[in-house]
Amino acid sequence: MTTGHYICSMKRKIYRENILQAGQEIMFLNGYNATGIKEITNKVNIPKGSFYNHFSSKEEFGLEMLQNYCDSGVAMYQTALIDSDLNSIERLDAFFNKLIKLYKEECNCKLGCIMSNFSVELADTNEKFRTILDTEFNECEAIIVECLKQAQAEGSVSENMDCSLIGSFLLNSWHGAIVRMKSTGTTKPLDDFKSTVFSKLLI
Repeated sequence: MTTGHYICSMKRKIYRENILQAGQEIMFLNGYNATGIKEITNKVNIPKGSFYNHFSSKEEFGLEMLQNYCDSGVAMYQTALIDSDLNSIERLDAFFNKLIKLYKEECNCKLGCIMSNFSVELADTNEKFRTILDTEFNECEAIIVECLKQAQAEGSVSENMDCSLIGSFLLNSWHGAIVRMKSTGTTKPLDDFKSTVFSKLLI
């Protein structure tokens, strides 16, 4: 590869990453359908035509952006709930505490989660988005289930607990609480979720 080709390749990579990041920020605020390509390119300060050097359509862009976001989320679950020196229940507690603090102090109980947002907006109308969301939610659920199984092995929860069922319930309830948080404008749904889980369920 010549020096010129290498520089062009680097520029393309940087621009592509910038476009994805800009689009994620806008779609987080406005949703997928209400976001136009021009809004994204204006934020990155590139011509609209440059968008199509990297993405054939808004849908292709949205799918890649969502996949990147989901991959980051799954990695976060893995780091917090499996790759930690804390015991399993402490990991869960710290994980939800961190997210509740983030939603309250940095997000002002807005934005929520793109996976939740896109599930509401797109999953029943676009099969490609639905497939990604279903796959990635299943990945998150599997990590929670593994954490619960480790808690069971440690003797932190009942040996009779159905870890698969409870793991599914935790993920579903948490994302439901996130949606409710946005409608109430407070973290009370998240606090209620956590209080119920740790005082009534994981015993």
